[in-house]
Amino acid sequence: MTKIFSTSGPHIYSKETIETNMWNVVIALIPAIVIGTYYFGTYVLYLVLSSALSAVIFEKPFVKNKSLFGDGSSFLAGTLLGLTLSPTVPWWIPILGGFITVIIGKHLFGGLGSNIFNPALIARAILLLSYPSLMTKWVSPIDGISSATPLEIGAESYSYIQLIIGNIPGSIGETSVIALLIGGIYLYIRDYIDLKIPLSFIIGAGITSYIFGIDPLFSIFSGGLIFGSIYMATDMVTSPVNRWAKIVYGLIGGFLTIYIRRYTPYPEGITFAILIINGASYLFDNMFEGPYFGDVEHIRHRVFQIVSIVLVSTLILFVGFIVIEERNNFPGNLTYNHLKETVQTADNFEITEQDNNDILFSAKNGDELVSNLVYISRNGFEAPIELLVSINSNGEISDLIIISESESPTLGARIKDNEFLNQFSKFNTSDISEIMEKTDLITGATFSSQTVARGVRAGLELYLSDKKEGLNDGVYQASAQGAQGIIRLEVEVEDKDIVRVNVIEDQETKHLAQPAYETLKKQFLARQNADLDIVSGATYTSEAFIEAVKSAIDKAKDNESNNRYDDGTYIGSDQGHADIIEVEVKIENDSIKDIEILSQNETPGLGDEAINTVKQEIIEKQTLDVDIVTGATNSSRGLINAIRDALDLTQEEEL
Repeated sequence: MTKIFSTSGPHIYSKETIETNMWNVVIALIPAIVIGTYYFGTYVLYLVLSSALSAVIFEKPFVKNKSLFGDGSSFLAGTLLGLTLSPTVPWWIPILGGFITVIIGKHLFGGLGSNIFNPALIARAILLLSYPSLMTKWVSPIDGISSATPLEIGAESYSYIQLIIGNIPGSIGETSVIALLIGGIYLYIRDYIDLKIPLSFIIGAGITSYIFGIDPLFSIFSGGLIFGSIYMATDMVTSPVNRWAKIVYGLIGGFLTIYIRRYTPYPEGITFAILIINGASYLFDNMFEGPYFGDVEHIRHRVFQIVSIVLVSTLILFVGFIVIEERNNFPGNLTYNHLKETVQTADNFEITEQDNNDILFSAKNGDELVSNLVYISRNGFEAPIELLVSINSNGEISDLIIISESESPTLGARIKDNEFLNQFSKFNTSDISEIMEKTDLITGATFSSQTVARGVRAGLELYLSDKKEGLNDGVYQASAQGAQGIIRLEVEVEDKDIVRVNVIEDQETKHLAQPAYETLKKQFLARQNADLDIVSGATYTSEAFIEAVKSAIDKAKDNESNNRYDDGTYIGSDQGHADIIEVEVKIENDSIKDIEILSQNETPGLGDEAINTVKQEIIEKQTLDVDIVTGATNSSRGLINAIRDALDLTQEEEL
């Protein structure tokens, strides 16, 4: 008698196996890995490989496959996770991510083929919610300077070319559209992906962006949309199989991505968008399943399902838009509820003064003034810190709350502790100059706590409508003769405050000079002037430091657009990214007529293009207060400081 075998599907023979499928996707990711390594350095190779290998290792107890890398599914999932990480995350993040990918994202649901959600995205979502400051700390390519992503800055910050080639801050493998498309084309040619999902995903995102008034191309090329639509949304286990289900799946995924970007605190919405449509994948397949012949009830049931879902979704979005419209009257994360909770007796809040995003509100009960509220946002160590300062009629701080912060959860987040915030109630408008010096900073979170103090001071100043004059935002370099040689330093002014000072060149005795520098820096940042105390045992070094910061402050006080310059040609120079940048500035009729680059050795295609861009902007705007080119920070600053050096010579000639 013939033996009968009962097995689960599929029952169609194919040369393709799980292993060949998984490893071909890994091969498709190689261009993204190469480009990520080129832009962000070899450390990203460790991040990607450690994520992939840790996923393989953590899966070993759960599988019988004796192959070194198993069936390749865990290696692929770990690789995908690694490519979604920031290039600055600590060494242990990818290892923890590999564990979450395999244990929670995969085997908690029953292993390969049983998981409802993409395991790599499960891990990324958990890491993002658990360690937001670590997962969202970005750097610009090549030079590694801290920078925001295009989605955080806006559409005008980067060109389409930069977005396509990947010369932008972002996750390791998500920035280069070209590299991702090369891998996608490979998968399509090998018949590993169906274009219905990625194309509908991109179309959905583009249409939604257009409806919301966002540049569709910018939305598509920025963030992880291309990466997610090709490599994440097409996952065979978590995506639908029906043709129309795939199209609707992709369209809704694209819509959700832009919706989350636009209306939530998460600028990159791809992670949560794909997880949501993963959960609805079975529903989509079920909705678009064809009826049996003559099964009228089946058709009626499907129509009822679709209509119900559309109506409920429309209602949710309608309510959401109403809430959002009310919220969007204010900058950042500020809402009406923050104002109302701070001054509960007030029934209306009028904007009485505004300086960029800093806003002074009059909290009133009818026509009676109850209190004044000042909203302030300043850059913290990881991300902007948003404050709401309540000031009574006597100019005293009656309350201070932190609206939003993304500092480190262990130390930086202590700025929300009442013990730290309550100390500001002792300050009033007469103490403005002493706030920085008299604030008790949090050990281990100095910059974060200094940012709060700066914000409080700015709030009191806005309350007095005493706009600062003198210090212009920018980076200024100066030098002076120390004990052993020239001491050269750099002072950064932001929001008219001195926020950073670094010694970039010196020849002093290290064990004497370094402690002196640290002491002087703390004094300088607290006092916001060059009236500093000499450090005992490093007198000449201290005097040179003080002289240099005085010179830098003088440069920051100069407003180039109001200076009077003699006609002529002047030469200046300063250090760029690779070498000295030397310029010749032509002054005619009290304006910068031309800038000639006499010598530079910046990176071809990056630094030299930045120099030309900054040069043209300076000539057009007739000021040195121009934007730094992302990805070529040192080159841009070098050119600006070289021109400033030349303009300083013109002032000397005028005198």
